[in-house]
Amino acid sequence: MTDVERRQASGSYGLSERRTRALPLVGVAGTRGKSTTVWLLDAMLTAAGRSTGLWSSTGVYVRGVRQPGELGPWSRVLAAVGSGELDVALQELETPLVTSVGLPEGIYPLAGITTLCGNNEDCLLSPEFSSGALAQAIVARAVRPDGLLVLNADDLAVLEAANQTNATTVLFALHPDNPALRRHLDQGGCGVWVADGTVVVGDALDQRAVVRVEEARFTLDGALIFQVQNLLCSVALAVALDVPDAAIREAVRAFSPDPARLPGSCNIFYKRGATIVLDTSRQVWTLKSLIRGIRHQPHRRTIIVAGFFSHLPEEQIVEAGRLLGRLGGVVILHEETERPIVELLKNGIALNEIPPLVLAMPTEQQAFAHAFRMLSEGDLCLLITDDVQNAVDAVTSLDK
Repeated sequence: MTDVERRQASGSYGLSERRTRALPLVGVAGTRGKSTTVWLLDAMLTAAGRSTGLWSSTGVYVRGVRQPGELGPWSRVLAAVGSGELDVALQELETPLVTSVGLPEGIYPLAGITTLCGNNEDCLLSPEFSSGALAQAIVARAVRPDGLLVLNADDLAVLEAANQTNATTVLFALHPDNPALRRHLDQGGCGVWVADGTVVVGDALDQRAVVRVEEARFTLDGALIFQVQNLLCSVALAVALDVPDAAIREAVRAFSPDPARLPGSCNIFYKRGATIVLDTSRQVWTLKSLIRGIRHQPHRRTIIVAGFFSHLPEEQIVEAGRLLGRLGGVVILHEETERPIVELLKNGIALNEIPPLVLAMPTEQQAFAHAFRMLSEGDLCLLITDDVQNAVDAVTSLDK
């Protein structure tokens, strides 16, 4: 049997063959996307009949059930995986924890790094990048030499991790012509990419289609590029764990960022024929990615509720306003936000050639209510807030 025939028979394209038989522990790191990636991977494993323990930013879960506490339950998860009671342990690696406590070298047989800055210049100059890069180096060294490290080839800063690990690297990219991916495949490596709207896994010898991007509704038909990248990372990790393609497709079709587990991580609701997107974009570069995706998603009109940007410097608040104004439609601000911030947002909105209609409401709750009264079939409503539960309650009230 040839190499190609063996890989076709196993469906792994060299990924699972290179994975160690050590404790099935998977770490996912990055400044954006790691929560979505780890939960999507959990859904893929569950669809394949695997039992999981998961530690994310919202707590520790066993077979999808939230456990009280964190360190104690996680220790029990690792023990259960070691004894075979659970199949896989998934860990979201938070940057502050990794940089302050560190990680033992060579502990993970499999890990992935989603995004650091997405090549955004402002982000690359920020303290967030410095801490994220430090955490990335620690994670890269924490992967076993006989393990696999999945990296985002579209993020040049993430690619640096390939120089910081002794593990085999697997790259994912939005396009098959990504130079780093092409070079990696030509040198005998494996990867995951998008070709003609389909997620493809393979190497230079052979490839196969896994799932159509349009089947992943949480990407808004592929318009949300950062969510497509999270999808690619999850697929790479799932293939390395021998998850069948059918289970991957089943999970992708059903997956939606749950606000209870992924609060403010681009939660999507469909109400009255309209689409509502809830996000807590805290940095201008992440807001820019979100706005770009929404602009490319076909819809009738955009209605935005925004107000919380007090953590940003003044010039970035103005830029946030400019970005929000690019969507046109209606922007509803609320006066619970400090007045100088509202004025800065208005100044930014006014920089657009065709500014949207700007309204002001006394409270965020009233802003939500007004936006929902305006909502019609085919509209897209974007809620930018730091009070996710308040927003979820407001959206849920539409069903009453």
